[in-house]
Amino acid sequence: MRPATKCYMALISVLGLCTGVFCAYRFLLVLSGPWNLSYTGVFLVLLLFAWGSCCLPLYLREDCTVDLSFISILATILILGPEAAVLIKLVTSPFVVIPSPDGKSREHIFNTAPSKTLFNLGNHSISYAVGGLAYYAVGGRPGDIALPYVLLPAVLFIVVAMIANVVVILLYFMLSQHVKLYPTVFQMFSSLAPSIVLSAPIGYFLAFLLKLDAGPWLAILFMLPLLLARYSFKLYLDSQKHQIHVIQTLAAALEAKDPYTEGHSTRVRRYAVQLAEQMGLSSKRVQKLSTAAVFHDIGKIGIPDSILQKPGALTPEERAVIQTHPAKGVRILENLDGYEAIIPLVLHHHEFYDGRGYPDGTCGEELPIETYILGAADAYDAITSDRPYRRGRTPLQAAAILREEAGKQFHPQVAVTLAELAEGGLLERSARLDEEQVPC
Repeated sequence: MRPATKCYMALISVLGLCTGVFCAYRFLLVLSGPWNLSYTGVFLVLLLFAWGSCCLPLYLREDCTVDLSFISILATILILGPEAAVLIKLVTSPFVVIPSPDGKSREHIFNTAPSKTLFNLGNHSISYAVGGLAYYAVGGRPGDIALPYVLLPAVLFIVVAMIANVVVILLYFMLSQHVKLYPTVFQMFSSLAPSIVLSAPIGYFLAFLLKLDAGPWLAILFMLPLLLARYSFKLYLDSQKHQIHVIQTLAAALEAKDPYTEGHSTRVRRYAVQLAEQMGLSSKRVQKLSTAAVFHDIGKIGIPDSILQKPGALTPEERAVIQTHPAKGVRILENLDGYEAIIPLVLHHHEFYDGRGYPDGTCGEELPIETYILGAADAYDAITSDRPYRRGRTPLQAAAILREEAGKQFHPQVAVTLAELAEGGLLERSARLDEEQVPC
C-alpha cells in the first residue's frame, strides 16, 4: 500500500473517531431527552435494528449488496438526530459479523485489518455528520417528522451524506489505484442509490411507528415481515447463485479437459471488463459482459477431447465441429433463468467485423460493441497463451496483430483500445489490482 494511501486512511480514521466522540457527547449530554422507559426503548430498538441489518446483507453479486441498515439510520436521524446515528454506528460496528458472499466464512473485527475497520467507521461517521449539518441547516428538528416539512431536511441529509461517502471512497481509490473519475463515480452512485431510495420510505415509516405510544413494540413487530421478506429474497438469490455454481463447475470441467485453457475464462473476463471500462460502457453493460465472459466457451464441454486437445492443425471437418460450441453454449444457457441477456454475446463472440466469423457471419454494426469486446479479449488470451504446438506471443506482438486486424477480424475501435492497453502493460497490471484488498 502506498504511503499516501496509508496517511489518507489514518486521517479519515482519526477525523471519524473525533467526529464520533463529539457526536456522542452532544447526544448523551446535551441533546437527548429524558431517559425514561419509552425513550430508552426507542434508542435500543434503533440500535438493535442497525446492528441486525448490518449483519444481514444481501449480496446481489460479490461487489454489490442490498443493505437495510439505512432504514434504521434514517429513522434515527428523524427521531433522535444525526448525533445519535453516529453514536449507534460507533457502538454497533465492533459487534457486526458479516457473512462472506459464499456464506462459508464470516468477517468481523478480529479477522479484518484494523486500518480497514477504522477507515470504514471514520467514513460513516464523517458522512453522517456532514449530512447532519445539512439536515440542521434547512431546519431539521429531531422528533418532528410531520409531512411535508420533514421532506427537505431528510432528502438533503440523504443526498449530502451519500456525496460525502462517495468522495471519501473516491479519494481512496485515486490515491491507491489508477481510476477514471467519471466511470468510478457513476458506478459508486449507481450501487448506493437504489438501496437508499428503496430504504428511505421504510425508514420514515419506522420513525412514524416509534413516535406512537407503543412505538418500540410496534417497531419490533414491523421488523418481522422485513426479516421474512429478506429471507424470501435470499432464497431467490441463493437459487441464482446455485445456477451460477453449476455453470462454473461445467467451466472448470471444461478447463480440466484441456490444461492449456486453464484460467482462460477468468483472464478473458478480466480483459473484457477492463476494455469495456476503458471504452466508457455503463456499469450495467460491463456486468453483463463480465458474466458472458465467464460462460462464453461453456459449449466446448460438448466437443470431443480428441479435437480440443489435438496438438496440430485441425482438419476442415474438425474445425466445423469446434465451430458448433457457441450454439451448444446457448442451449445450456437457455435452460437457466436470468441469463437471456448474455445469450447473444455467447452465440456471436467468434463473429468477425468483416463477416468472416461464425456461426452466422453477422458483421459490422449489426452486433453490439460488447460482442466485439468479448471476441477481442478471447483472441488476445489465445494469442498470448501457450499451446502444445506454439509458444504464446508477447503483449507487444499481440498488440501488433490487433492493429493489423482492425476493421477485419476485430472492431476498429475495440482493436485499437485493446492494443493500447497491451502496449502500456495495463492488462498485466490489472491482474495484480484484482488481488488488492480495498475498503468497502
